[in-house]
Amino acid sequence: MIRFLICVTILPMIMGLGFMRLKKERGTGSLLECYMLGLLFLFLLGEAASCAVIKLESGFSFYCRLFAGCIGVGAVCSLLFGGKMIKELWRSALGRLQEMKELCRLSSGRILMAAIVLILIVLPVAGYFLYVPDTGSSTMVETISVTTSTGTIFGYNPVTGTPLEYGMYPIYKFACLPLIYSALYEFCQLPLSVFAYYAIPIWLLLVTASVLLIWSELVFRESREKKYFFLLVAGLLLVTGNGESGSFASGLLHGGFKGEVAAAALAIPFCAYMLYQLIVKKEWWYGLAGTGLSLCGVLVMRPLFLPDSFAYVGENSGKEWTLLALSVFVLYLAREKTRKKWKKQEAVLLGICLFAGIVTGEIFALMGTAYAGTCLWGIAEERKKAVPMIVGMVLLIALSGTVLPLRGVCAKKADVAPGDVEIQDRIAELAEDYEKEVVLVAPEKVMEQARLQNSKVVLPYGKDLWQKNCNREIADDYTEKEVLLFEQMKIDYTQPDTVAVMAAEMHCNILVMRERMSEEVLIRGGWKEAEDVTGYAVYYK
Repeated sequence: MIRFLICVTILPMIMGLGFMRLKKERGTGSLLECYMLGLLFLFLLGEAASCAVIKLESGFSFYCRLFAGCIGVGAVCSLLFGGKMIKELWRSALGRLQEMKELCRLSSGRILMAAIVLILIVLPVAGYFLYVPDTGSSTMVETISVTTSTGTIFGYNPVTGTPLEYGMYPIYKFACLPLIYSALYEFCQLPLSVFAYYAIPIWLLLVTASVLLIWSELVFRESREKKYFFLLVAGLLLVTGNGESGSFASGLLHGGFKGEVAAAALAIPFCAYMLYQLIVKKEWWYGLAGTGLSLCGVLVMRPLFLPDSFAYVGENSGKEWTLLALSVFVLYLAREKTRKKWKKQEAVLLGICLFAGIVTGEIFALMGTAYAGTCLWGIAEERKKAVPMIVGMVLLIALSGTVLPLRGVCAKKADVAPGDVEIQDRIAELAEDYEKEVVLVAPEKVMEQARLQNSKVVLPYGKDLWQKNCNREIADDYTEKEVLLFEQMKIDYTQPDTVAVMAAEMHCNILVMRERMSEEVLIRGGWKEAEDVTGYAVYYK
């Protein structure tokens, strides 16, 4: 875990120093900007290393050495070019800490800071642990597993674990986030489930909080109270946005290791911020460098998509955008009621957030709603109605239908059936008796989980047959045998003997069915019966 923390904290900070040197406005840079730029630069180096390795048709070990070498050279250059920024960033950080101390001296300030930390950091992380991660629509974990266990790059089907005959579509080979994750996983030596389902998602939650903090510094620089209230509302929207399986919050909390979530949380909103620096602040070189790195980050973090799914387009029902439109309308009524003039900054930001719905995901709806809510709170505060306004905003969020984790579609960990855990343990026990790979045929859910938990398990067909949203980046097609077996497994309640015969013909080692096969087929097929598992009949050879 210490190695992981070093890789995701210290390395990005070192790499970002050189880019901060490009900023003309001295003393205005922040540690968060330095961190984000360095992180995106690491992704750029990962993309460059992957292109070279794929062109040379080398293995994963060569990629790791090349990537590490690029990082070493980049770190040295960054320190030589941007080492002078360390003092400025350190002074900036001390100034921020002093502001926080002054705020915490007041009782109201303490309450506000505690609420921000609780809502923005503690609750999202705590909420993540209440759910089973979404493993169906991504092959990221399987790709990491086959890459590190076989030492090849995109040489095996990640869904089944079998060698690829025709390989991957060329465009998917340049989606190098799986390779970066694989290199980080190889270096950190964490259990794969901990790395993919806990370390990476929680890290992305904190990165999201960093991006929101950067935007709050930009928009509410003159008002410390509004800045913190913006973070409070944004964090509340993030925590309670589990009511939709396609929402940004749901994806971040339940599938944070995926590429599209990383891009929506990190590269896209930061790219918008750097464009602001470029156009408004006239930070030409700094803005161009940051925008270029962000665009590269979008390409790097692109997951392995279907050919017809080449755009980041949200699949939710639009409740987040409905909430933003409603917030803007209420803000308009409040402005008219108090006869306040619209600031150009407010109108432009809300317009950008609304327009961004055509282009990308719901993070802009979250930011726009938080900004509108903060403006409403500012109006109410001046009219001495801040507390009712806060209560009203919470009710508005709650009544919008995008909230309450109880509405989430991802299963809670407490609701996982004991039989599902038991059958996975039994498969793992049986797999230990085999020196090489183990071919497993089982019901869909059992096959998917077994493949995720043990890289030795090889499947004749994978979840890309039954998961509609699963990545289908492989050029190989299943033969008629695999498809017939898949169709037959759907009716194994009535024809277990047929399944047993077909599985034997495909050299299956472990067979799991809902019903028992006949004694005749058991003897003829050379099967051995394992100890019973609740709800399953288990056989092996």
